[in-house]
Amino acid sequence: MFMLEECSNVSLSAAEIAAVLKKDLQNCADTSFSVSGFSTDTRTITLGNCFIALKGETFNGNRYAAQAAEKGAALCILSEQPDPLPAAPYLIVEDTVQAYGLIAAYYLERLKSNGTKVVAITGSSGKTTVKDMTATVLSSWYRTSATVGNHNNHIGLPYTILHMHSGTEAAILEMGMNHEGEIRYLTKIARPDVCIITNIGTAHIGNLGSQDNIFRAKLEIVEGMNPQTGKLIVSAEDRYLAQSAELPVTGENLCYISRCGNAEAALQAVEICESPEHTEFTVQYQEESAKVRLPMTGLHNVTDALLAIQAGLVLGVPLAKSAEALCSFVPGAMRSDRVILGNCTIIRDYYNANPEAMRASLTALQTIAGDAYRIAVLGNMNELGDYAANAHRELGEYAKNIVDAAFFYGPNYADFAKGYGEETQAFTRQGDLSAALLTLLETKSNQPVYLLIKGSRGMQMEHVFEALESALR
Repeated sequence: MFMLEECSNVSLSAAEIAAVLKKDLQNCADTSFSVSGFSTDTRTITLGNCFIALKGETFNGNRYAAQAAEKGAALCILSEQPDPLPAAPYLIVEDTVQAYGLIAAYYLERLKSNGTKVVAITGSSGKTTVKDMTATVLSSWYRTSATVGNHNNHIGLPYTILHMHSGTEAAILEMGMNHEGEIRYLTKIARPDVCIITNIGTAHIGNLGSQDNIFRAKLEIVEGMNPQTGKLIVSAEDRYLAQSAELPVTGENLCYISRCGNAEAALQAVEICESPEHTEFTVQYQEESAKVRLPMTGLHNVTDALLAIQAGLVLGVPLAKSAEALCSFVPGAMRSDRVILGNCTIIRDYYNANPEAMRASLTALQTIAGDAYRIAVLGNMNELGDYAANAHRELGEYAKNIVDAAFFYGPNYADFAKGYGEETQAFTRQGDLSAALLTLLETKSNQPVYLLIKGSRGMQMEHVFEALESALR
């Protein structure tokens, strides 16, 4: 595998940076120096870095320019005249976030001029899993860099790019959003060769107003892609993305994948077989086929794998090589990883949540648990706006058909309980949920139990696991 580590010493000359930003260097007699690495946090500044002072409602990085210079910054990019003056050259721009993006775009173009291919990924759910799977596929063939953690927004994307090794041959960039126009900004920094949209769901519908608006916002990703040579990869099973007439990309530039036999898709998954530990299927493309054995359960993961394999095919990775690579795929932290505590198998899937992802996780639980006792511990799904009450009620109804017991925490506790019925235990305080859950588990100590923990990131469902781990160990 050729997965590259983050590189903290990306080098650009001060003259290049000044030219990109169209600003003059100040406090500087000699402009021939270079910077090595970029930082927006004085706590991470090392000798030779460029410090970019971000400014928000509750903080102002401009106030720390002198401190950044004291810690070794060779250049400061500011949006205000510094006071006191830093003991280092500086540039003043109108918007340091935009400056960050311009520098990142410049560096990425340098990589692309040396042959680097860029894959951009967005979607309502599954972005990070598809990103990780795509990285697994491409790193079997190329020296690959990819978004780490949640660096997928207007600050995280430049961070990712400016931490990419100069030897990167394939760059994989995750793009998140919760408002219209955000993907447009990111894709014009990245200028991707390949775009993947995982699905069109209801995440952030409270901000965007409708699923139609979410669809249009996700399609912004292709605005940065070359219309002649770029490829858009989508699932033929998604009711929005399957409408090829509504997509701005057509013909050979549009690549469909399918796990349900859709004739429009050149790449197909057949003979799908789920077990509690694995999902096996055969992937077919033209006259070729290969076996894939994912170390995870859930049909949505088959779709995610196909999106990654198609990206590999577009960039020249042989089908058999992609299939082989995915057999060793490891899910990211807090994404369906399992911990066994006594008789209880806990599925930690609390990185984030939306209605589609919740249903997929509950369906997977049904397969994973088999005849064991099933418990769902679910946290609120945030950013659903006026759709929240109905979405949580429907989630309760769906969970009722899957699990033996349900625990819910968050503002929409009453809506979930209305859907699930009187048997649910829904709480406004997480501590109360954990206590009630432990009481139930004490009565199930002589039988196998499978327990799913899932919720929006802001609900901090990891604390439920911590309480369980402390008690059950």
